[in-house]
Amino acid sequence: MKIEKRFLKVNNVEIRAVSNGEGEDKTEDRFVSGTGAVYGEEVEIWPGYMEKVRSGAFDDSLTSDSEIKSYFNHNPDFVLSTTKSSPALELNSTSAGLVFDSPIPPTTYGEDLAVNLERGNVRGASFSFTVDEDILIIDEDDVYHREIVKATLYEVGPVTNPAYPQTEVGVRDREASFNEIQARVESEKKLRNKNSGSDLDHLKMKQSILELS
Repeated sequence: MKIEKRFLKVNNVEIRAVSNGEGEDKTEDRFVSGTGAVYGEEVEIWPGYMEKVRSGAFDDSLTSDSEIKSYFNHNPDFVLSTTKSSPALELNSTSAGLVFDSPIPPTTYGEDLAVNLERGNVRGASFSFTVDEDILIIDEDDVYHREIVKATLYEVGPVTNPAYPQTEVGVRDREASFNEIQARVESEKKLRNKNSGSDLDHLKMKQSILELS
C-alpha cells in the first residue's frame, strides 16, 4: 500500500523541558509535543479533494508492537525518537486527535530544532500512514470527500512548513494520489452503472457513497 503524508497548520507544537537530578548532577531533557493528526475535521488537501480522519483511526497502530518513528521534517536523517527508543516516543489518541510527545536528542539537529521551537519558527506537524479502510463521497459539484476510517501510522513529528509540498516530487505524488482515487471511483461506476448511460444515473452515481477498503 502507498504511504501518504499529511501536514497540519497547527500552532500547538511546542517544546518542554524536564529536569533530572540536583546540583552539579542536574540535567535537562527536552521534548517536542503537539497534535499530529486532527480527528473529525474536514480539510482541503488540494482543490476538489477534501479529507478527514475518523476518531480512533490509528488505534490499532498504537496497540500493535510495530515501531512508530518521529522525524523532523520527515527526514530519516533527523530522527528524534521511536516507540522503542530510550527515551521513547509517546503517542495518545484523544477525542480531538493523535497527540505525540517526542524527546529531542542532544545532537546538532536536535539543538537546532530546540532553538527553532523556542523562537516559534517550527509550529507545524505531519504524519505518514497507509490507509486500511476509507469512505469516498462525490458530491454534486464533483468534489471528492474522503474519510479515513482506519490507517496504519508509520511516522509523526514536527515540520517547518506545514503545507502540502509544492516541489516537483510533491506535485507528482498529489497527482498520483488523485488519479488513483479517480480510477477507484470510475471502476465502481462501471460496476454499478454498466448498463445505463443516462444523465440521471450519472448524477445519482456522483452522489453515491463508495465504501472501499
